[in-house]
Amino acid sequence: MKNRQKSRSGCRTCKLRRVPKPGCRNCAQKGFECPGYQQRLQWSTKHERPTTTKTSGPANFTQLVTAASESIVSKPATAVEASSQNGTNASAVVPVTERLTVPSVALSTSSSPWTSASPSSSSSSSTPSPPPQYEDPTTSAVTHAALVPAVAGVVPKAEPGLPKEPGQVPDMTMFQPVVDMPTFLIEHWFKSVCTSWSALDSPSNPYRRLTEKYWQTSRPVFYALQAISAASLVERLPHVMKDTARAVPGKATEAIGKELVAFHAGFRSGFPTALLLSLFCMSSSMCWMEARQLGQQFVRQARAVLKVLDGWTLDSESRELLDFFKGCLVYEEMLRSVVSDEEADIEHMLSWPEPATQRPLAPVVPHAWSGVSSDILKLFGKAIALCRRSRTRWRHNDGTSYRILQGAMRDIEEATQLEESLRLIDIPQLPKCNQAQQTTDRTRDLHNLTDAYRLCALLQLYETFPDLSTKRIPALKDADGSVVWHSWVSPFALHVTDVLHKVPAGSLSCIQPLLCLCAGSGLRYDSKVPLGSGPHTYLLSTGLSAPALPTPPGPTDPDFHSLHHEISENAVKTSRARQFIMDRLDQLELTLPPKPIGVAKQLLRAVWSAYDEEIGLPRRTHWVDVMSHTGLHSLFG
Repeated sequence: MKNRQKSRSGCRTCKLRRVPKPGCRNCAQKGFECPGYQQRLQWSTKHERPTTTKTSGPANFTQLVTAASESIVSKPATAVEASSQNGTNASAVVPVTERLTVPSVALSTSSSPWTSASPSSSSSSSTPSPPPQYEDPTTSAVTHAALVPAVAGVVPKAEPGLPKEPGQVPDMTMFQPVVDMPTFLIEHWFKSVCTSWSALDSPSNPYRRLTEKYWQTSRPVFYALQAISAASLVERLPHVMKDTARAVPGKATEAIGKELVAFHAGFRSGFPTALLLSLFCMSSSMCWMEARQLGQQFVRQARAVLKVLDGWTLDSESRELLDFFKGCLVYEEMLRSVVSDEEADIEHMLSWPEPATQRPLAPVVPHAWSGVSSDILKLFGKAIALCRRSRTRWRHNDGTSYRILQGAMRDIEEATQLEESLRLIDIPQLPKCNQAQQTTDRTRDLHNLTDAYRLCALLQLYETFPDLSTKRIPALKDADGSVVWHSWVSPFALHVTDVLHKVPAGSLSCIQPLLCLCAGSGLRYDSKVPLGSGPHTYLLSTGLSAPALPTPPGPTDPDFHSLHHEISENAVKTSRARQFIMDRLDQLELTLPPKPIGVAKQLLRAVWSAYDEEIGLPRRTHWVDVMSHTGLHSLFG
């Protein structure tokens, strides 16, 4: 009890001397009226516990709360206004109001359990509710609990010194708004995620248009949009989004699973637009929370659904949707050709038929999601899958055998055919699009990135199969691997980097990370030149936080002339190209989900470190082997 502080007030002298009555000499000399030494009562909420007991209040309490909240809380911009600015259909977006809760008052509603919000809804039903969904009675006996719509309410702050009385109307000046999480996530999808997730976003973009149509009527879409929005924010708002980002994907997966059962059982007669939307949303966003999560299960289900739809008789609108989703599937499978270790997936990609090379492979209207022509992406995916199959064969077999050599010869033959197809492609300049967002700069950037995908596919073939390089430079037929690399592969990688340099980081950013990785995989140094003492012992240092090029010795240095001749132009360009690739990834990391970009940066550092250790040695490490050994893989797009 000695250290326990007590509530005391009054004269300081009286408190020290514990004089209970007023009248100390000190106050009298100063002419003050001494308050003495006294105790006072103070209301404390320290030992109060929240209760769920329903308290009674005025009959018009709800109206009072609603009116008060509307008068003191500034009404934010609604989702309808936000969508109208983007040119979207206003009737499909719920107005976003800030939901305030009243924990002590239970409000009931007579609306149906799955009533969806609409722009005409009042503030008492502004929280979006998931739409109804089919449940197979033979496989599930689960009934969904009715969701009580959010009602505009208040949360009063407890004020010390004032006891709580039943029925007392709280002080409206102490109310604080509480944001409804589903509403916030759905709005974030339309405002931010769709813009960066689609290469060519616009009001008529199929993903924006279709999600706007189905998010209120489809449970898979309702939860999938929340999942992808939460995944995009979990790294930047971990304390707010951590629990939501973990819970919502489970709800989306459950809803998708039930919809798949209904589709394959024949209970869905129409085109499964909402199902395919939710599958692709989930497949591409799993790695945003966990870099190694590739979402393969969603891609395989989408492939199975599209295969079933191929046998249907479809009208023109449904056929157009089928072609769009097939293009989405090509892009998703192409991304996994870089990282998937499943032999079935690699063989599936290698079975893609090569497009006819007599026509331009860049269509007049590019794919609305990936931007790049699906024909180009197929060839790129086949090239990567072929290179990975070849490296896996040599990595898992220490010796040679007839079977291994036979497989290697088959890989070289397929690589030769792929190279011919890629070299015959003539990518025309894309015409200007009528949409407001598609400016001349965007058209030029799309053309450059389409060409970059074609060049990166060739680069991977030249890195993996040196025999293809000797076909282009016959003089290198009898040269060793290092000469072939520095005479053909390195200049080719530098050319790809120059093409990427023409495209700003903020243009079509979602399809740039994979190109940066592929271009960086070809940046080898041909020699290591000592520069004397100091923090940069070598010109070809991998320290990317330092300046791109250390200052070489001046003309007065005795070693200047010999050193000047030893530094090759290839070394200087390679150093600058490495710096550009890492700077570009740093910029993309600020605008895209950061985890996959971080993995790409770590992988490139590991690859370049392995390359630098081999300068002057006959062996040549392949970047795919480094990725396999380090486990640094993700979806780089």
